[in-house]
Amino acid sequence: MRRKFPSRKDLGTPIALLPYGSGKKHEIETQGTRRDLASGIWTSVSGASAQAQNVDMVANNLANADTMGFKKDLPTFSEYLATKEREHLGVEIPRGAIKNRELYPLDQKDQAFVVVDGTYTNFKQGNLRVTQSPLDVAMDGAGFLEVNTPKGVRYTRQGSLHVAADGRLVTSEGNAVLATTPGGLAAPNAPGAPPVPAELTGRGPAGANPSEAARFINLRDRPGPYSINGQGELYSGDELIAKLSVVEFGDQRKLRKVGGQSFENPDPTNVSKNPSKTIVRQGVLETSNVNPVEEMTNLIKANRLFEHDLKVMKTYGELMQREANDIGKL
Repeated sequence: MRRKFPSRKDLGTPIALLPYGSGKKHEIETQGTRRDLASGIWTSVSGASAQAQNVDMVANNLANADTMGFKKDLPTFSEYLATKEREHLGVEIPRGAIKNRELYPLDQKDQAFVVVDGTYTNFKQGNLRVTQSPLDVAMDGAGFLEVNTPKGVRYTRQGSLHVAADGRLVTSEGNAVLATTPGGLAAPNAPGAPPVPAELTGRGPAGANPSEAARFINLRDRPGPYSINGQGELYSGDELIAKLSVVEFGDQRKLRKVGGQSFENPDPTNVSKNPSKTIVRQGVLETSNVNPVEEMTNLIKANRLFEHDLKVMKTYGELMQREANDIGKL
């Protein structure tokens, strides 16, 4: 009696290998689970992309190691799991005869890769460097100097100040330092106050509004000597000129870096209402909180991880080439 071998249709379960050139995506199916060799390469691709961004960030930290008041940035990574994002989707029950792999279709829900979740700023205080310049100040504590920029009020730890040509007290970027109360350059009754420049009167998109301009600090016709005490009070000789606006925040993580060692506070309720505990130090500047040795180590580590991901990508490429050339011949 001749034995009859079952056909593929009788088996119901797909064979392990599909013939090459069958018009379907070449894949391996084992025990009802579909595994595409190309899916694994995305883990290494995403890892290489994340490490490339990490290298750029570490390089930027190293470039600003000597920048006064600079706060280094650090990346945060997270693992993306497609199954978590798609677990709320229901599974359709097929009508008629089903195969093993159709009991729980993956539909690429087995994919996982790395993404850069974001960056955060390390607000650890840097070291204090003595300059003996009377208008150099450093914040000994969590406070920030409040300054006016063409885009609005910003906050900085860079305390290298000087007197501008129009008499305003400004930072090294030319941003006006603000006082805690009005009575500076734009005060209407300030004796001898010069006119406010047109670009700073709030009449244009890049100008300051009048309430901010009223807090500009005027040092015209006040040659000094200047002295600043721990509370931020600025004196010209024995005359009290203004008190520097030093602001502390309830959650520094809400601050957003906008360049030029300046930060933006998008949440007005984040400003601390408690009395400032920050001490203003005159004649010193805060250095960057970047440790060059530590950042060089991080740079070497990130480069090695990047190279490792590239090797994994190359290995997957070779496997995919063998899949197309060798397995298709079976």
